[in-house]
Amino acid sequence: MISVIPEGVFTMEDRRKIVKVNAPQYNKAKKKVKSQILRELSETLQKHPKYIASLLRNTGKTIYTPFGIKLIGDPTVTNIHKRGRKKVYGQELVPLLLRLWELVGYRSSIHLVAFLRLNKEMIFNEIPTFKHLPAEIKDKLLTISSATVERLLKPIKAKLRLKHKYRTNPFASVFKKNIPVEPYFEKPKSQIGYMELDIVHHCGETTKGEFAYTLTATDITTDWTELRALKNKARIWTKEALEDVYNNVPFLVNTFHVDNDSAFINAHVFNFTEDKGIRYTRSREYKKNDAPYVESKNWTMVRSYTGYRRYDTEEELAILKRLDKLISLRHNYFIPTMKLKKKERVGGKVHKEYDINIPLNRVLNSPEVTAERKRGLIEYKASLSYIAIVKEIESQTKKLGAAYRKKYSITADDEENGEYF
Repeated sequence: MISVIPEGVFTMEDRRKIVKVNAPQYNKAKKKVKSQILRELSETLQKHPKYIASLLRNTGKTIYTPFGIKLIGDPTVTNIHKRGRKKVYGQELVPLLLRLWELVGYRSSIHLVAFLRLNKEMIFNEIPTFKHLPAEIKDKLLTISSATVERLLKPIKAKLRLKHKYRTNPFASVFKKNIPVEPYFEKPKSQIGYMELDIVHHCGETTKGEFAYTLTATDITTDWTELRALKNKARIWTKEALEDVYNNVPFLVNTFHVDNDSAFINAHVFNFTEDKGIRYTRSREYKKNDAPYVESKNWTMVRSYTGYRRYDTEEELAILKRLDKLISLRHNYFIPTMKLKKKERVGGKVHKEYDINIPLNRVLNSPEVTAERKRGLIEYKASLSYIAIVKEIESQTKKLGAAYRKKYSITADDEENGEYF
């Protein structure tokens, strides 16, 4: 060839087509003709003659693998094999993972995987979506990692991401001087019965007037959490709720740790702790990290169910009371939580190891809980239906939304668009 072909004129697909067309002629030609074909194709395709010769020789060649598979060489086919590991967990798992994410209350992927493995008998035997799954799919669900779950659910989570803000209004009191301050780093991390307390304001956009609250009490060792709805911040309601929590948790309460809210810093609560022999401590002012365990429950166990609306009627309070009891059952008996077991710095990286388990299991594993109480807890869980609890929570949540809209004579669309403000 006298003419020159510039590099980059032909795409890879074009080059493979040229090789495929010339292969029959090359394989039948004599040595001299083969050399000429190689020389011309090498100049045209800008490839080494030996590489082109290997493509021409193997085009149309039939090969049988040891497994009996018939392969025919074709340079235009490039997707026979791809490098790297093949994907095991495909898009067929996304609807199932989405359903599990709903059942676990839209918690993290780590919680979702732990929830599935700790409740696999209930999930595969009681939930219709999972009853008749093939064994292969069940195995994939039981072996999938939290990172893979996060990857598969990432597009869905991106659409459903919520961003909210809320405000609280703590007040000071003269009783503070009688309640010792205990920062986070001085707390006994393995003593069951140490409970952090907090209240969530259901005040909407303003703290003026009376409105409902939710009292949250969390044991820092087991993550056992109790919710109680309060009519308002009157001290009598706070004391009544604390008595109910004290009488219903499956262990002996030895400490109540509170923030500086006036709902807790008062004579009623102080005298109650004195009568019961409960140690009473408080956080440093403006240091929410002194009560991290209960603060972490404000979203996962309260806001994610009730939202940020204002609840100030008797009907809404009655629904809140039923809803709080159901949420406590769901999270204490079925939903796993993460607790830091070990933290180690290696060079510039911090390695953390977590214990992920259901609060009930942590209570059952505690030597401080009596055998009789443990038997009672096991029997009580056997009488619970997770699906029934979830459906009842959904029903009460809808009733709460309907009661709120009825109060302002608005529709669900109006509320979503913010047109009633």
